Parts: sequence; structure tokens; C-alpha cells
Amino acid sequence: MSLKPLEFKTEDPFTELCKNSDAYYLHSYKDVTYGKNWMRYKMYVSVNNKLVVNTTKGVEDYAFLNLDEYVSNHLKSIKIRTLKADGSVVELDSSLVFKRSSKKERFGDISYPVPAVEPGDTIETSYVYYKNLKESELLNYVNLYSDLPSMNSQYSVKTARDMTVRYKVYNDFPKPKIVVNDSMVYLQFSKDKIEGIVVNDLYCLPCEKPYFYYALENKDSELKTWKDVYNIEFNFLTQPMALDSDRSSYYKRWKRRVLGTAQDSSKYYKFNLLHNEVLNNFTMQPTNEDEFIKSNGYFLKEQRFDPFSIRRFYRQLLEDLEIDYWAVFGREKRLGPIDKHLIRKGEFAHIFFAFENENGHLKFLYPHEDFYMYQINEIPTELYSTEAVLVKPYYNGKKKRKDKFIDRDLELAEVDSVSVSVIDLPEMNSNHNTINQTIYGTVDIEQKTTSFKYRFRVSGGPSTELRSFFSMLDQNEEISDFYDSLTEFEGEDNTIQIDTVFSRTLNRDKPFAYTINGEGTLNNVVTFINDSLVSLSIDKLINHKTLESSSKTSDLSYFLDFSYSDILIFNLKFPCAIEVLGIEDSNINYNADIGEYTFKLKKNQDNQLKVDSYYNIFKSTIPSEKFEDLKLLNEQVKNAKNKRLIIKLKTT
Repeated sequence: MSLKPLEFKTEDPFTELCKNSDAYYLHSYKDVTYGKNWMRYKMYVSVNNKLVVNTTKGVEDYAFLNLDEYVSNHLKSIKIRTLKADGSVVELDSSLVFKRSSKKERFGDISYPVPAVEPGDTIETSYVYYKNLKESELLNYVNLYSDLPSMNSQYSVKTARDMTVRYKVYNDFPKPKIVVNDSMVYLQFSKDKIEGIVVNDLYCLPCEKPYFYYALENKDSELKTWKDVYNIEFNFLTQPMALDSDRSSYYKRWKRRVLGTAQDSSKYYKFNLLHNEVLNNFTMQPTNEDEFIKSNGYFLKEQRFDPFSIRRFYRQLLEDLEIDYWAVFGREKRLGPIDKHLIRKGEFAHIFFAFENENGHLKFLYPHEDFYMYQINEIPTELYSTEAVLVKPYYNGKKKRKDKFIDRDLELAEVDSVSVSVIDLPEMNSNHNTINQTIYGTVDIEQKTTSFKYRFRVSGGPSTELRSFFSMLDQNEEISDFYDSLTEFEGEDNTIQIDTVFSRTLNRDKPFAYTINGEGTLNNVVTFINDSLVSLSIDKLINHKTLESSSKTSDLSYFLDFSYSDILIFNLKFPCAIEVLGIEDSNINYNADIGEYTFKLKKNQDNQLKVDSYYNIFKSTIPSEKFEDLKLLNEQVKNAKNKRLIIKLKTT
């Protein structure tokens, strides 16, 4: 009996989609079983798929067994078969896939061709792997999308009766089928007719597509509250240690020394002084577990902090100065909105502080990360324009020592009640999120070289990202290191070759403008055709951070961290009068709802040429229906880059 591909009903748009795809799933199942394993837990994952391959391209792209390194090294069983359209079956010999010279050798990522696959065949995949988990890892956020359409996709969760499964569906995901008996709890999440989605780093599936969340808890456990979060998670991260008494007194001496004659100033002025002292004279380093119980005085004496100790230090400063503060819990934009009502495991990855200044304005105090230090009111760009939860405890009377420090009893402070509010974290518009390069070039017609003075300025989100990037690479003052970093960040070649940096400055007020001034040599832009003709290559000069649209249509929008503008101002000076051939009708002025591009060429005086190129993305969310506008916007940049000017030198 021959195996026939799915017979499509032409009146069903989804079956037509499957028929016209290179491949599609008849079904895609993942079954997850959790069980106790001594003091930890073990998870078994069973994967079962049936993939119909329609085209030769489908064979080339999808007729492979793909396993990541972890799965390939933790397999319990595997079976791969090709179900031929004529009814025959070809089974993959797994011993050919998992060859190694010794049992101690680990497998890497595996991508192995499934044998004998032709258009019209079906690939049947079945394998089981396992994971050892901590209790905090008994959770998952799941969507059932892949890059191919699926007639039916399922995800099931199974555990013993001594555990309970808490779940929530979002964006109209169907509620699961639930089976509970004396021996197990079983949930099956299922969805039919799922269109394929090719994942893009700018997509936010939880913002627009159905998904669900689940977590395993002890059967008798209660729902977590924001008071629990404050008492346990926030206090664990931020409550200062009072165990190493030999260094703890250094904190008070340091504070007196820094404040000096400002002892009688306002508490906010004092805080700024102390905070600036840390920014100016301290470094950030990775966490050392041996120093976990050290006091703030220890780190002050070492003139360094780590991501744990800086939180404890900030909390001690705020409390010593009697500045009221909130604990802030945030979630990255592309992980989907924070759930204020069901406090899920893994709900927030960002925990920081907020306080009001003397004018009643809310300020954010984000703890520094490895090798990177945030300014007051500066937050990671992935939190821009997201909802965050603010939690503040109620206290009756003055705080006791046990409410401030973790002492020898190792007990965290506990509050009886908290106030909870939800806020929108701020973002900045494209006038503040800027990348700005200004180049003043001078052409030497004798040496046939072009030197220049350079000003590179970033502000807002680009400032945070670029400074963080430099810091992670542990940049020093050497210009070669600076330019290597700039090259990697912007994908540039050696067109702008920096030889000397004169200054680096950072404005610590929002939008945190970071400016570098230097000079160097311009390569591959100005080319001498002969002694009287020069070619100017615009494509080498313009290298905007363009937002590229997907080549395929998608019903998902782009979720950027921020809108931005990327500006290039280029002034080129010759030692003689010039005539620019092809300057007429060279200007571009394109405007759309999502952004704009402006390109201007202008001759100044007799011997100077000025080029202005301005790329602006207005909005941090680009709806999918605006992708055509985005393509047209980027076409304007390509048109400008394709311009090639000829400059005639009037040397006599």
C-alpha cells in the first residue's frame, strides 16, 4: 500500500499554503515528563514529527537531522525514517550519525542528511533526550511556531501528583486538555493550522502571537505575591552583608572623606557626590563567589565592585541617606509584556532601584554590570518603553538593624506589606538616540592623500550600547583598540582610519552624549584619476545603520529597542578651486511614516564640497504593513551610495 501525501481541499487557504510550501508538518509533537531525581529533578523530552517534503528546495533545506550539542549528548533513543511516496521505507542508521573514537568524546551540533529523500516523501523523526534541572528551572515559555507550516502541533506536560502545574495562555492560545488522576497530572496544549515563521531578532512573538507559560510547583504551594518577591528575591540581591567586621567600618570612613565639607548638604546632593566617586574611581569586575559575604567596606577599599556588591552598596547608601526608594522589576521588550498578576518564574531579569529627587522627579538607579557602569537614569535599552513593576514596603517606625543587614543569623529582612504600582519605563525619540559622525577632510594633491579631523558623537540608546560594547571588550586608550571596536560594532572597513584621539567626553545627564574627537587618514574615498581629476566614492563614505526589512512577507512587526537617527556630515577641502561634475540633481529627500532619508551635496566657496547624509527611523515599532515603506527608505540610501562624483581640479 503506497503512502500518499495529504490530499488538499482547494477551498481551504491553509492547505493551499502547505501545498505551496517547500515542506510542511503533518504533525509536530513534543511531550515533556518531569520527575524527582534525589534532591533535583529530571526532565525527559520526547520529539515526534512527520514532515512532508514538497520540492527539491525542501529536500536541500529540510532533509536533515538537526540536533544541538546538548541534545546530541543526552539522547536516550532515536529513530529516523523516510516514508517514500511509493510505500517503501528507508531507515537512517543512527550509528553513522553518532560516530566517535571513544565514549568520553562529546558530540557537537549535528546536521546529518536523511537518506533517500525526494519531493513527495515524508520524514518521520522520533527521539528522546533528558535534562537534569533545579527546582527554579521547572518552567517554560512555549509557542508552537517553526519556520514551516504545521497541520497540528502539540506540547504536553506530565508530572507526578505531588506537583502541580501552573499555566496561563496568552494571545488567545487554546486552553489545554487536562487529565488528573491518582498517579499523574497531564496537560496537552494543541493548535491546528499554524503558519510558518522565520525568526528574526527584531520579532516579538509573545507580543503578537499565541503562546503559553507553565511552571511546576509543590502541590501545596501558594501563589507568589509581590511581597514575597520583595522579601526573598529583592532582599537576597540587595541587602548588605554585616559579616566581615574588619572591613565594614571602612564604609563610614570612605563616606566621610568623600563628602568632606558637604556633610550638611541635602541628602540628594550627598548621594550624587558619592555616586560620582564610584563612577570616576571604581571598576566593575565579574562576581567572585569567595567574596559573596563581604561587606561594602571591603569593596570600597578594593576600589571595585561586582554585580552583586554594587546592588548592596546602592541600597546601603539610599537607606543611610534616608532616601525612600522602590524596587523595580523589569522584563525585556522582546520577551513580551510583564505579567503583573501571575508572578511567573523567570518573569523578570532586571531588578534595580527608583527614587524621587528633591523636585519629585522619578530617577532610576540601575546596578552596574561586568565592565560597565550606568549613569543615574540610564537603563538598558531593551527596557525602553516597557512596563515595569514598582514595589515599596510599608514600615512602622524606624528600621532596625536586621531590616538593613544580613547578619550572622543569615536571615533576610521581611516586611509585612508592600505597595505595588505599574509604570511605563521611559524611552527617547530619534532626536536623542543619535549616531553622528562629522568629518573635516583635507586633500593633499601632491601626496595624493586625504587627512581629516573627526568627531564621533552618540547619545541616548546608541551611547548606552556603544559604551557598553567598548567596556565589555575592556577597551583602553589606544586608538587601534578603539577603531577595532568601532569596526566590529558598525561593520565598517578601514575607510575611516583613526590615527590619534584627542579627547573622549561623557555628559552624565540624559541623553548621555558620548563624544570622541580625533584625526586620521581617509582611505578609498578620494581617488586620483590623474593630476586634474579626482573621483569621490560615496559608497565608501556612507555606512548608515540601516534597518533592513525581511525579504519575505511577514505578519510580525519589528520591535526595536529605540528609534534613532544616523547622521554623516562630510566636508572635503582642496588646496585649489574645484568643479564638481554630476552634482546637479543629486539631492534626495524621502519621507515616510516610519522614517526619512536626506542626502545633500553642496559646493562651498570655490574649493570645498559638503555631503550631508541623514537616516532617521521615527518609531520603535515598525508594523509589518509598513515594511514596504522601509524597503523604499533603504532604497534611497542605496541610491545615494551608488553616486560617484568626478571633481575637476583647477590648479592653474
